[in-house]
Amino acid sequence: MRVNKNRVKTSFSKSIHSYEKEILVQKKAALKLCEFSRDFEGFGLDLGCGTGILSSLLNKNIVGLDISFNMAKIYKTKNEKVVVGDIENIPFKSKTFDFAVSNFALHWVDVEKGFKEISRVLKEEGKFAFSMPVEGSFKIVQDILGEKNFDFLDKDYVLDILSKNFTIKKHETVSYNLEFQNGLELLKHLHSTGSSVGKTGSTIGEKIKIFQKFKNYNKPAVLNFEVMFVYAINHRF
Repeated sequence: MRVNKNRVKTSFSKSIHSYEKEILVQKKAALKLCEFSRDFEGFGLDLGCGTGILSSLLNKNIVGLDISFNMAKIYKTKNEKVVVGDIENIPFKSKTFDFAVSNFALHWVDVEKGFKEISRVLKEEGKFAFSMPVEGSFKIVQDILGEKNFDFLDKDYVLDILSKNFTIKKHETVSYNLEFQNGLELLKHLHSTGSSVGKTGSTIGEKIKIFQKFKNYNKPAVLNFEVMFVYAINHRF
């Protein structure tokens, strides 16, 4: 799902005060991702680390990377090793890390560029585990807006791109749901988790139209997530 990086950075920076309270599905995904990366050892990289939920759960020798300075600032209160940077242009030398992990971040990235960069900074046979929402997620948002505003990637496409640089050892998809009283409560949740950045909404006029459509949705709203989990081994060299 390719969107303007500055919009993504701004959205997550604005959500820092509500983020950890609201990311219920992201926390569940982080717990499951820990199972995928239980055997990871050595020096690791948490890609799109946010406020440090995954790194804290893993409790490993790890450095965080996030595009948002404000997110990285909170992460640093839990782990001093954090860098502000872009997954598509990782600011580390080749073959630096023994493993890499990422929870709910790669859907904001050009995965072809991102996977290539992750492969580059991993050592030969370095381990990589990630979770990301894929196509089929956020159906209610499309229903409310009357159009598709979030272009989540097809999971088979993600696996195909990943296989160019990695050997895929395990993958599965899990469904999660969050229930809200109405459309406005759902919209507030999207904003409070930094997840409101779609194809539209970059202008004041577009934002007003989106707000009105969510406000007019006066019935229960279920936000669905189709989340893929992957464990892979670097085979680039």
